[in-house]
Amino acid sequence: MLRSSGPLRGDTMTRKSRRATTLAALALFAGAVLAAISPVAAVQPGGPTNYIIDNATVHAARTGDNETLKVDLVKGISPNESGRDRIPMMILAVGNGHLSTVKLLLEYGADPDRRAPDGTTPLTMAALSGRADIVAALLEAGANPNKAGSNREVPLLVATRANSPAVVEVLLQHGADLDETDFTGRSALDLAEENHLREIAELLRNAGMQ
Repeated sequence: MLRSSGPLRGDTMTRKSRRATTLAALALFAGAVLAAISPVAAVQPGGPTNYIIDNATVHAARTGDNETLKVDLVKGISPNESGRDRIPMMILAVGNGHLSTVKLLLEYGADPDRRAPDGTTPLTMAALSGRADIVAALLEAGANPNKAGSNREVPLLVATRANSPAVVEVLLQHGADLDETDFTGRSALDLAEENHLREIAELLRNAGMQ
């Protein structure tokens, strides 16, 4: 696979300014996504009107209430159900770190690649959160390691930006494409080198990146 064209390192930005831009973009993305999946978004009637009100099943997935969730799944409620904010239960479970809930949803047939409205996938959410255990569970259930999320970035790039060597390692073990680049044409190795992420850079070089 050919790497997409983009500016060469050093053409228009210094390493320092690129690093600042990368960290700022990651912070904005993380803040927006985590605000959307936070349990505070599930409130009871009569609460603040600016919050989304989940149904009981979605609230169970968001908060890791596996007992309630399993009862509803057994009744036939779809594991791909979304809240009124249209964020799938899988992404809510992933974003709030509920590994057992993720596994329960997968057991009942949840799509491990189902996107949120902004393009976030369960795998990119797990990569952003640094949860190698959840990343592994999703990949073992058939998630595509190269499916791009928001900003058109694949999980390997997200994990590199988030400085998560454990996630990078799991993705590499499951066939992450080394040739994928961000919208500026930078690879995961470019990002690791620019941000002095030595452990990740070593993992990528050992996997064959130059």
